[in-house]
Amino acid sequence: MIGLIYAGDVALCPFIKKYTKVLDEHNIDYEIIHWDRLGKIQDEKEGVFTYSESVDRYAPRIKKLMPFYRFSRFATKMIKKREYDKLVVLTTQTALYILPTLILKYRKKYFFDYRDTSYEYLAPYRAIINMIANSASGVCISSPGFAKYVRPKIPAVLSHNFQDKYYEDREKTCKKNTDGKITLGYIGILREAEYIKKMIDTFGADDRFQFNIHGTGDNWEALRDYGKKYSNIYVAGPYAEEEKRDILRSFDIICYNYPNSFVNYPALANKFYDGLIMKKPMFTNKNVFSGKLVEDNGLGVAIDENDKEVSQKIYDYYQGFDPDTFSRNCEVFLEKVLDDEKAYIAKIEETLCKR
Repeated sequence: MIGLIYAGDVALCPFIKKYTKVLDEHNIDYEIIHWDRLGKIQDEKEGVFTYSESVDRYAPRIKKLMPFYRFSRFATKMIKKREYDKLVVLTTQTALYILPTLILKYRKKYFFDYRDTSYEYLAPYRAIINMIANSASGVCISSPGFAKYVRPKIPAVLSHNFQDKYYEDREKTCKKNTDGKITLGYIGILREAEYIKKMIDTFGADDRFQFNIHGTGDNWEALRDYGKKYSNIYVAGPYAEEEKRDILRSFDIICYNYPNSFVNYPALANKFYDGLIMKKPMFTNKNVFSGKLVEDNGLGVAIDENDKEVSQKIYDYYQGFDPDTFSRNCEVFLEKVLDDEKAYIAKIEETLCKR
């Protein structure tokens, strides 16, 4: 029996499907332990153990300590009670909550899935992360940008943020808009509210663009109100997952642009794969890892976040780019992604499926 542990709502963890699919294919039983941070889930599902307690993402850290501690106790007790043979530890935060169990009871018996940076700029924290990685029997990272922080003795494999079915149904060619405004689109969780407001002001002042923003977050209503002063800004708010492809089809360019920060610099978000799959060029920040990746592989336009001519440079790029060359660049990069995925799946099988 395998235990999959996640310090968040499993419904918001699409990459868990990579593990459950492999385990299903090998007829290996598994259970899931997770945390419903909205505190709404009351009924247990077979094979799923839910810790349900609301916690405000923006609350001071000191107010989060007790909920974190209670989830840690819940997960640790469940792991001990269920006596799993092996574990899948989804994200660093999860690993920290059950650290003694991992090191003392499950050394070389778990797969560590690393997804985000937080305090790796601190040497003691970095040492803990690498202790977790070196005690694992398999490690994956979700961006090549993380390799400088996670250095296990066994090589880490790369896990990409996309689903197989999404790839199979991909667009094969880019359809360039040659008539009317250029539709720039943002899709996903709305973070960095002040930075998004800056982009609203930039594109709202340029009637060559329509800037559409789709997604949820604690501040989406405020962004909607802020955008109302411009006729070419539309903040749609939350969307259903089944609407995502049609939303992406409505874009000419995907806004995959975050300000440079320690957390943002090395990460690769779902938007990157949305651009590849849907054949939409991306507007990125050249000062972060994803911007360099987009620029180096001909997948869009990367511009300094402090550039005063952002809208003009995006307009010039879109007018001049060749959709056929761009489509080929996407397919070439996707071939690399598929090769990485094969190595990732093979590592999951090696770690979890061998008796």
